[in-house]
Parts: sequence; structure tokens; C-alpha cells
Amino acid sequence: MKKLIIIIFSLCAPILLFADSNNQKSTGSIEGTVIDRSTYQPLAGVNIIISGLPLGAASDLDGKFLVEKVPIGTYRVEALMIGYQTEVKTEIVVSTNRVTMVNFSLKASPLELGDEIVVTADYFEKDIETPISAKRLTPQEIRSSAGSAEDIFRIIQSMPGVSGAGGKSANLAVRGGSPDENRTLLDNVEIYNPLHFARLGTSMGIISIVNPSLLQSVDFLTGGFPAKYGDKMSSVFEMQLKEGNRTNFNTDINANLGGFGVLLDGPIPGNGTMVFSVRRGFFDVLTSMMGKPVAPRFWDLVGKATYNPAANHKLSLIGFYYLDDIERSGTMAEAGSDIGRKYDYAKRDDYGAAVGINWRYLFSKKGYMQTTAAFTGNGWKSWIGTENNKELNGEDVKENEFHFKNEITYKFSDVFELKGGLFYKTIDSDHYTWNEADTTRTGHVFPTDTVNYYPDLTYKAGSFLQTTLRPFKRLAINAGLRYDYFDFTKESKISPRLGLTYRLTDKTTLNAAYGHFYQTPAAYLAALDEANLNLLSSRSIHYIAGVEHLLSPDTKVSVEVYHKELDDVFVDSDTSKVLTNAGSGYARGIEFYIQKKMSKNLVGSVAYTYSISKRKDADHLSEYYFEFDRPHNFTLVGGYKLSDKWQIGLKFQYASGSSYTPVVDVVQIPPNSGEWYAVEGEKNSERYPDFHKLDIRVDRRFNFSKWTLSVYLDLWNAYYRDNVISYRYDVDNNGVVTKETTYDFPLLTILGISAQF
Repeated sequence: MKKLIIIIFSLCAPILLFADSNNQKSTGSIEGTVIDRSTYQPLAGVNIIISGLPLGAASDLDGKFLVEKVPIGTYRVEALMIGYQTEVKTEIVVSTNRVTMVNFSLKASPLELGDEIVVTADYFEKDIETPISAKRLTPQEIRSSAGSAEDIFRIIQSMPGVSGAGGKSANLAVRGGSPDENRTLLDNVEIYNPLHFARLGTSMGIISIVNPSLLQSVDFLTGGFPAKYGDKMSSVFEMQLKEGNRTNFNTDINANLGGFGVLLDGPIPGNGTMVFSVRRGFFDVLTSMMGKPVAPRFWDLVGKATYNPAANHKLSLIGFYYLDDIERSGTMAEAGSDIGRKYDYAKRDDYGAAVGINWRYLFSKKGYMQTTAAFTGNGWKSWIGTENNKELNGEDVKENEFHFKNEITYKFSDVFELKGGLFYKTIDSDHYTWNEADTTRTGHVFPTDTVNYYPDLTYKAGSFLQTTLRPFKRLAINAGLRYDYFDFTKESKISPRLGLTYRLTDKTTLNAAYGHFYQTPAAYLAALDEANLNLLSSRSIHYIAGVEHLLSPDTKVSVEVYHKELDDVFVDSDTSKVLTNAGSGYARGIEFYIQKKMSKNLVGSVAYTYSISKRKDADHLSEYYFEFDRPHNFTLVGGYKLSDKWQIGLKFQYASGSSYTPVVDVVQIPPNSGEWYAVEGEKNSERYPDFHKLDIRVDRRFNFSKWTLSVYLDLWNAYYRDNVISYRYDVDNNGVVTKETTYDFPLLTILGISAQF
């Protein structure tokens, strides 16, 4: 790896020596749209101000604006209009001969008789229907976060209430829940595996399937989310793709540890725009260079085309496709795996795809309709065996779904807003698995098994209604009701939701939320055994309260407490593949968060969470710590802009070790047979050592007369901490127990390069 970095820098050095020498007159453009945050109506006459420059614009009747001949550099851009709160965008980078897209959604702040006109900056975008447990990230925050390699999921791991599975995994465990309890959306289209090399129900996953350069914003809801979201118990992760610019074509060519990618955006015929990304992973090249026996490869393609056929209509077509391929030979020792012990060959091919269309119709000045129709498909094939017989165990899985959603929002007045919707989803699943007989480390024998699961087409359907009331100036009430029908389980569920926001002062807000959240069993769970067809939905009840205080326009501190009550939780068995709804449990905690947006060249955040997550597998059994329970989580993130060309950042993380079940003894089965097996202690009664690491990042921009080069160096685990991910126990023929340790990444240097034309 060091040789590779030296070679790249050697090739780039002659170019970089001449960078910035001829760019004094280089300029770019800033283009965008301004809309009302509640009604999506375009706002005309909004003043766009670029700090430090005598340049600006006013939005036209369609809410669009364009500022040309902006000198290259990094700026703060503001949108101002009487009757709306001023919105601020920081770290807006203008590059040579490029169009930078900056979109605003202004929050109405109606004046009452006698009110003094005070212009305040809104650094923290927030929707009134999500008053609590909601965070929004901008592209600028995604681009420069240390320890993330520009991956959005690794950035989210720095948020309060979130614990990751270590640097080798980008998955999210939210408020004591498992990764498969999180809903992921891309432009209102559901994504089931948002990470490469992940599968439903697992905690792995290396990198997002969405190029971060495509993102306009990311909303992350960790609890108490409104009635329009359903079928998940822990969180909602919603990514919004940016639109292409209307003026000319931009091209990005980038490479880092994750892979090589190309991104295009610009106008297309028919008054439309497009943005498109394709990436190819480098992991197989790197593992080959390091002489490793595994060769992971991935591809992903993501695109969006947007049209405005009329002033009050917007159509957007989105699509994505990803392909993962891993082949491994040699030792198959996997943490916690029994089936991999005696095999020396494995191969898996995963894929996912979606195509969807969104239609937004502004049917009046106070209301709009959003309709989404989408097809999604995902599947995988895998084989585990020996070099002589590679298909001793395997699976062939396919899941296809069609989604239709329609939502209508109408703002009757500044006091009363109503949103309602219908949704329908068909599900088509095929599962074929085969396994030869195997004995676990505790001596249980699984016989040869073949599963053919080809159920009839099933569906989910329902509706929701939610309202926002502002009975007086400082109070907002968000009430909602959701109805779900699951054909697979023959269940009808009613989910009440309630959120309250009270502005104690102009800087201090009190928030609270309550809600019921259901999660239906997935097809991959039902396929394990015929008895699993009797599974019902699990339920989580959320109770949340919090306070927010603005220390300054760009700095906010918040404290939240939460309690989640769980019942009908899915429980698996150590001796069969049958699942039940016998489980229950709870998760509770308190979160502290200080966030400073970029201003005066400084950005940063401090997050601390104390939490407990416990489960019971049946009423008569004892409680145990859930595998994703990590009582203490602390993250410090900071960045400082030395100039328009240089920026440094750091991230320090500390977390309690997660729980695991230890091996406490050995036993012969049958007695005196000479066959030794492990005896496990109490479930999840031990913890791995505490996790902590420091990541450091340095960014440098080089401006040329016709293009821009951005380079960053991301140093993970800078002080080389040996962070334990897991232990694996083996018992030999003499009854001796050995414990092998799997560690997170050691010191890892990531070089990223992006050329922008």
C-alpha cells in the first residue's frame, strides 16, 4: 500500500507543482432553486447573497437563480426573504468552469402585527413533522468528514444513539436495535441492502452503494418518526439525490480505497437534467497485492433524470444497480461460524436493482401531491465447500417487489396542515438452500437439509393520516395514525404517532414523541423452516423527550432521553431453524449532542450516549444484554479550514465493547467418546474490550485553468489500537480450547483523488 501511494504521488507531483499558477481569473457558477419547505411552491424574489463578494441574484418566478463568474473558492451562501427564516449554506465550493448546485427550502416565519423584523440565520434545517431525533447532513459535511472515506454510513456512525460494528463494517445499530430494523430510502424508493457485501439480517457491509457525490441531503431519524414511515422499528435513513445542473456538463473522476468512479451531471433535451455515477471497486486489486486469499469485487450504477413538463409538475426517474462478487480459497475461519470450519472454498454473488418514478404535482398554492411507483429486486447466490466439491452448501435467493405510494399535503393555514397517503406493495420471493450434515462447536448435529420456498405472490397495503397543528405561536402538535395490512401474516395493525414541539424561548425548544412501530417478518426468515410461516410482526413502542438550545446561530446543543418497549420479538434457536415471537425487551438511554456548523473556518460535533439494551427469549427466561448493546458511546469530530485550499479534520471514537457468549468448559459427547465440544456460559455475559481510535484527515485542492484536482489523505486508527471485533473458539481432539481474535483495521492510510472538469 505504501508503495502504491508513493507511486501515485510521484506521478502527480509534476502536475501539482504548476497548480494554482494560472487560476487568478478562473471562475465558476452557482445555480439552484428556492422553494417553500412546507408546500414545495417555488419562491420568487428571494435574495441570494454570497458572503464576501459583490455578487448575488434573485430567484425568478420558478424559484430558480444563477450567479455567474464567481471566483473559484469556498463561500457561505444565504437566501433571504421577508416572511421566511434566512437559510445559510456553508462550505459551498466553486470550481473552475463548473456549476455548483445550491438548493434552498425556506421555512415560513409569518409576521404578526407589531412584530419586529429580525433576520436570523437558519443553519439547521428541520421539518416540523419530525420535531425530535432527527438529523440532516449536507454534501459539504459528507465530503470532508475524517475516518469515513466519504461514505455516508460511516459518517452517521458518529451520531448520538448510533453504534457501529467497527471500521470493517459500515452498518448501523440505532438505539439498541439491530441493523435490519432500519429503513433506507433513496428518493422515496426503498432500498433493502444499502451496503456492498451485506445481506439482510447481518451486521456486515463495507461501503454504501450510493456515491456520496450524488447526494443533495441525508435525513436520519432515530426514533419517533411520523406516520408516513412504517414496517421498521428503529430508524429511517432517507437519501435525496441531487439534480443535475441546467447550464453545462460537469464531470468528476475519482478514486480512493473503495474504488474508481465517474460522475456526470448536466442538462438533457426536453427541459431536463441528469446526474449519473458508475463505480468499480478496488478491493480485489488490493487483496491480490497483499497476497490475501479473498478477492471481493463490486460495481454500482446510480442515476437520476428530472423533467419539468409544466410549471407545477416535476417528474424524476431514478435507478440503481449493484453487483458484489467474493471468491475465497484457503482457511475459512470466520468469527462465530461453525459451518465454515471444515471448508476451504467459498463464493457469493449478490445483486440489487431498482427503477422508480416520482411525480410531484403542485395542485394549488397550498398543496401538492407526491406519487411514487418503483420496482426493486435483489438476490444472491453462494456456495461453500472444498476445492474438490465447491457446492456442498449453498443458497439461491431472489426477492422482487413493486411499490406504489401516493401522498397529498395541504396547508390550510399557518395553523393547520394535513398530510395523507396510500401505499401498496407486492412481494415475490424464491428461496432455495441446501446444506450437508454439520455438527456445531457445542455438539448439536444439523442433518442434511434442503429448503425449497416458492410462496405465492403476497402484498402489504395501508394508509396514513398525519396533521400539524399550531394552536398558538410557540406550540406545534404532530399527530398521526397509520394502518397496515400484511397479507403474509394476515395482520391488521394500527400505529398511533404523536410529536410535540414547544418553543420555550427563541433559542430553546422542548420536544417529545410517542409512537407504535411494527416490523413484519422478512421472507428470508420465513424460508428457514415451514413453521416460520406462523410468525407475526414485532412491535416497538417509542417514548422520547428532549430539549434543544441554540448557543449561537451556528451551534446547537441537545439532550434527549428515550425508552423503547419491545414485544413479539423474533427469536431463533440454537438447535433448529424455527423462529418464534416469544421475545421481548427494552432499550433506553440518554443522548448529549453539540453540533457546530462550518463558520469562521471551524466545524465540529461532540456526541455522547449512555444506553442499555436487553432482551428476553421467553417470559420464563432471564434477561440478557442484546448483542448490539454498547453502554457508552462517545465521538468527537472536528475540522478546521486553513485556507480555500487546505483543510484538516479529526475524529475520535470511544465505545464500550459489545456483549458475547463465552465458552466456559468442554464436554465429551457421548461421554468417554473422545469427541470434545464447547460448553457455553450465560448468553452475552461477557464483553469485548472497549473500542477506541483516532482518525485524521488532510484535504488539499489544486486549481488549474480549466479543471480542479482534490486530494485527501485519511488516516484511520492513527495510534494503531488493537480493537477486538470478535473471538472464535475451537476445541481440539484433546479437549483443549483455543481462542482466536479478530481485530478491526490496524493503522490504515486511505488516499482519495478527485478530478473535476
